[in-house]
Amino acid sequence: MSELAAAAQDVWVTARRGLLRGRREPRLLALPLLQPVLFMLLFGVVLGGVVAVPGVASYPGFLAPGLLVQAVAVTAGMAAVGVAQDVRRGMVDRFRTLPVPASAVLFGRTAADLVRIAMTAAVAAATGVIAGWRVHHGPAAAAAGFLLVLTFGYAVTWLSVVVGLSVRGPGAARVLVPVCLIPLTFVSNVLAPPDTMPSWLRPLAEANPVSAVVTALRLLWGNEPAGSGATPSSAYPLALTWVAAALLLAIPLALHRYRRAPAP
Repeated sequence: MSELAAAAQDVWVTARRGLLRGRREPRLLALPLLQPVLFMLLFGVVLGGVVAVPGVASYPGFLAPGLLVQAVAVTAGMAAVGVAQDVRRGMVDRFRTLPVPASAVLFGRTAADLVRIAMTAAVAAATGVIAGWRVHHGPAAAAAGFLLVLTFGYAVTWLSVVVGLSVRGPGAARVLVPVCLIPLTFVSNVLAPPDTMPSWLRPLAEANPVSAVVTALRLLWGNEPAGSGATPSSAYPLALTWVAAALLLAIPLALHRYRRAPAP
């Protein structure tokens, strides 16, 4: 068997382990799957009639792309808890004693997480459609947008792996992930355009990578508020730059932390 085939098999075995583990611990996926449903019900349906966003005909249509990105980020963030559990239970030490490259273990792990991210994206999109959200620019734009969402989620997964390999245990990961994700997803354009926010908060929301991805999605799908000033030539490259930067930073760092992860 060639080295490439052996590496692919190692990735598959690790990914399969991650997927089977998800079946045994459905609670790890329950919250990310329920979150877009609950948030759309609360913000899009219950409060949608009293929320007015300038240039937006339908608030659920404006909200859906943002909740999609938020739900994907939360699902990807749960990878930190799983990795921290593997460290605590000694699974990382066991993997390191096997003739399996670190890259195969981590790429297999993140591949399994990508499947869960796709499931969350599907649930969030279905919830948006039920609430009245639509893609207005055709199938190609819809596919490009979902590809961007999955790539963004994959980048967040690698950042979460770094966190899981760096914290002292699963409890610390459960605390740290929400502490990071809640401000990142709420101080953004997920729920409202940055120009409706206080002047001191607006620069933070505009510089947020989540805002860049959400803006690119709304432009792709025809959900961006009229007169927002966002253009494809600025939004798409910025979103892709954030995603690429996260991957280029997180993958080498995760491999380094994996090789040096302390014993439980």
